[in-house]
Parts: sequence; structure tokens; C-alpha cells
Amino acid sequence: MNSLKKIKKNLTKQKIDFYLINKNNDYLNEFIEPNENRLRKISNFTGSIGFALISQDGQSLYVDGRYTLQAKLQSKQFNIKNILHLKNDLKKIINANKTVLINPKLFSVNFLKNFNTNNIKYFDDSTQNKTKPEQVVSLNLKYSGLEIKQKIKKLQNSISLKKNFVFLISSPENIAWLTNLRSLDKKFSYIFNCIAIYKQKKIYIFTDKKIKIKNNKYLIFKKTKDLKNILKDVKEIHFDQKTTSLYYFNLFKSLKIKTKFFDDPINYLKSIKNNNEISNLKIAHTFDGIAIVKFLYWLEKNKFKKISELDCQNKIENFKKKNKYYLGPSFETISAFGKNASIIHYNAKDYKTNYLRKNNLYLLDCGSQYFYGTTDMTRTVAIGKQSQHKKLYYTLVLKSHIKVSNFNLKKNTLGKQIDLLARKLLKLKKLDYNHGTGHGVGYLSNVHEHPPSISKYSNTKFYQNQVISNEPGYYKDNQFGIRLENLIFINRNRKFENLTLVPFDNTMIIKNMLSSKEKAWINEYHEDVFEKINKFLTRNERSYLRKLCLKIN
Repeated sequence: MNSLKKIKKNLTKQKIDFYLINKNNDYLNEFIEPNENRLRKISNFTGSIGFALISQDGQSLYVDGRYTLQAKLQSKQFNIKNILHLKNDLKKIINANKTVLINPKLFSVNFLKNFNTNNIKYFDDSTQNKTKPEQVVSLNLKYSGLEIKQKIKKLQNSISLKKNFVFLISSPENIAWLTNLRSLDKKFSYIFNCIAIYKQKKIYIFTDKKIKIKNNKYLIFKKTKDLKNILKDVKEIHFDQKTTSLYYFNLFKSLKIKTKFFDDPINYLKSIKNNNEISNLKIAHTFDGIAIVKFLYWLEKNKFKKISELDCQNKIENFKKKNKYYLGPSFETISAFGKNASIIHYNAKDYKTNYLRKNNLYLLDCGSQYFYGTTDMTRTVAIGKQSQHKKLYYTLVLKSHIKVSNFNLKKNTLGKQIDLLARKLLKLKKLDYNHGTGHGVGYLSNVHEHPPSISKYSNTKFYQNQVISNEPGYYKDNQFGIRLENLIFINRNRKFENLTLVPFDNTMIIKNMLSSKEKAWINEYHEDVFEKINKFLTRNERSYLRKLCLKIN
């Protein structure tokens, strides 16, 4: 069912009231193959999260604040609603004795808890990708920092399973962390589609992909169809309802296996990077810093020529590719000029060619994958002269960024407390931004990882060696967007320490708005950037970087 017309015809045929669709694949991944993106096929919406609720009378698209403007532009046949209203709307529908059709492979157990499932009907429209061999590699100790047996030991210490009890690991990124395996044939996130069973100190991995890794002492590869055989003697299965689909939950019930919900301990274990990973991430961010400074120099020399957002996107990619350790981007680069930067997750490939012109702002949000780790950063730079208002907003965002970086972490600090401080200066001006202030970041894995997080709703705490983004912003609809993002980690002194090595645009900073402490922070950061990056630049690039890093008095 890949069109509204076909969906509505099918609803009539089956006498179903509503059809609920999302962007997930069978493994609930953030990054999926194009042919798996059912939501885009019917709505043209390209965002990373969304739901469509379709009936004979109409259709609604539910998105979060990052995508409101984008959805209105891309999905004009749909009524655009806030994703926070979805579950309430569903409850009203189900309580009114209306039926809702879903694919159980695409929705987590957690998503539909507290619903009357009698009015939820299931069907399977999953499509299998061709099972061509994937180049799956095992990270050596230089990159992983821990061997598989050490990670299994950590897992073993985090859970207690009786005889004939097993743990279903339903998150592919958690399996990737536990096994040190990565698929180099993937785009953006180098994890391969699979589920796993932890049983008697062994990891049984179920996948229909052809993997060129042999079984070993700890890892046993099986076809997905073999899952039932492994479960035949199991009395109880533990799993995380947030990452396990209804399909598997229904399967366990049909096999009469007792189920127990619990939080997957790997989420926490993988969020705490080991010392090797932190050291490697510093190298990865140096690589990125070099490429981005070279790009900024190129942009400075060409900004008044006829260059497009896609030209800029391709140019930064070319600079990154010159590094032999570069594997690819960690997400689709956001290269947005002027009003397009007010679309928070803008993708220049989805719109008409847009050229950079004088007297507005250019926003670049890009990330990389190296064996040395995953990066993500955003900078907003001036193209031509800028109004005092734009400089005011830029300076407020930078001050908010500094507040996060200097936050005094305590043992019980929660993400929402940091988020509140990050927004404080903007809210005094009755301004805000429709996204979180920070997300956790994986290691050669998903660029979005949870925990930790910094948002209005985050109750996550913070631990040494966790990596998180620091990205406050401000967006004026149809005019411009400003976002300043660094990746930071929590060092041994429980302080946030910067990983990103890219200068801010000092032509946009209103210096008399800064306190002496904020000036010192910027000067220290810029000196660190210059010291670590300049030796890898040409003489002209070095002179340009020195100019960007001039001290603020």
C-alpha cells in the first residue's frame, strides 16, 4: 500500500476505519533503506520520525517541532499535527470503537501499551531487501577499546538470568556495540539488521543478511527463521519494550513463553565510552576540524560567486574524502542558506536548487564516520553584511551554548535542568527553539544515541565519558536559522569538555553582550582550535584560521 488511493481502497475492502503508518523498518531503525520508507512513499515527507493516520475522510501527518515547517512544504495533502497529540488521538479513536490497522513489525510494544488492542488489527506488508553479502568487520582493540568477552562480562554483571531464561537484544545498534561488529556497506549508521539472544554467555545473532564473519566462541550466527528452535526450551524471555516490536511480543505469547519487560542495560553500557574511544574521538574531530576549516576558507573565497547549497554540500564531502580514514557521513548533511535554514532538518536534495546570496546566513550541519568514531557539528556563518538583529540572535545562541558547556554537573543533574538553562536567555527575549539541546552520540554507530540527552523532557543523568551534543539555536520562519553545535564529553572532573574543533563566526558576535567569563571561554576555545588544526593547513588557510580565532577583548 504505497499510495493514499490504494490505502483507502484497502480500508474499504477490509472494513477498517484507520491505517497507522510510520517511518520504521522491521528493526525500528532510525536510518533505513529507501524501499523501506513507507511514510515517504505516501506523504513525500523526508524527516527522520513521523506517523501518518489515514481514514476515508482524510489524513494527518504527526511530526515533532523540528519538522513542522518541512512537513507543511512536503506533505500538502496531509493535515500536519504535533507528534505529542498522536497517542491521545489514537485513544479517542479506539475508545470510540473504531478499528486501526498496523504492521506489528513496525511498532514497539511500548508504543501501544495502555491501548485497547481488541480494536487494533494486524497485517504484514514488510519487504525483504536482497540478501547480498555485507562487508561486516570486527573492530580491533585499537578502535573498540574492549574485546567481546569483556563486554559480555559487563552485560552479565548487569542482568541476572536463571536457567532457561534468555535476554532478547532487539536493538541492532546494541548488538553492534556488544559484538564489535560494523557493516561498512551501510549508509550513515554502520550497524546491520539483526536481533540477538543472550543465552548461557553466548550471543546468538539472527539475520537474513549474508555476513562474512565466522562463528566464534562467543558469537553464533543463525537465520531469522531459526529463532523458534533456539526458544523451544526457554521458560522466560526478558526484553526492552521500547525496542522490541509487537511482532516478537506476539510470537512469544504464541509459543507460551513467559515475558518480562526491563530496560536494556546495553543502552547505558554503550553510552559510556572507554578511554580508547575518547582518545580516538579526539582524533576524529581533528580530522573533521581540518576539513571544515578548509571548507570555510573555500566558502570565504567563493561566497559571492554563483554557488548553491548542494555545491557547498559536495565541497565539504570532497574535503572529508581526502582523509584516508574517512568512511562517510553520519547523516545527510544540512546545507541551508537564508530561509531554508529555518527548516531545522533541511535537505537541499529535496528542494529546488538554491544559491547563496549576499546578506544572509548559511547553516552547515554535518557529521562523519571514521574507525576513530562518529562526529556531528553545526556552524552558522555570515554571507555578506548582517543586521544587528541577526547578530543579537547569534550572540544569544552562542551565550546559551557556553552556558551548557560551563554547566556545573552534579551527581543527580538531569538533562531537563541543563535544557532549562540553555533556553533561559532566549526565553527572556520570548524566543525558543523546537528541538532538544543535546543528544547522545554513538561510536561508529548511530549519531543519535540515548542516553544521554538534554531536552525539556529528559530525566537522564550524566556519567564520565558519555558523549553528547550541545546545540541551542534560533529559527525565524522563512527568514533564517541559527544553530551552534559542538560534541562534548564528560571528563574525569565531571566537566563538559569540547571535542569539536571548528571556530565560531566572530563577525556575528556582539562583544559587549559577553561577560568576561564568556570572552575567556571563546578565546580559550579558539586558541585550542588553532593549536590543533593550523599545522595541517596551507599558509593561506592558516592565516584565515588565525583571523577567525582572534582574541576578543
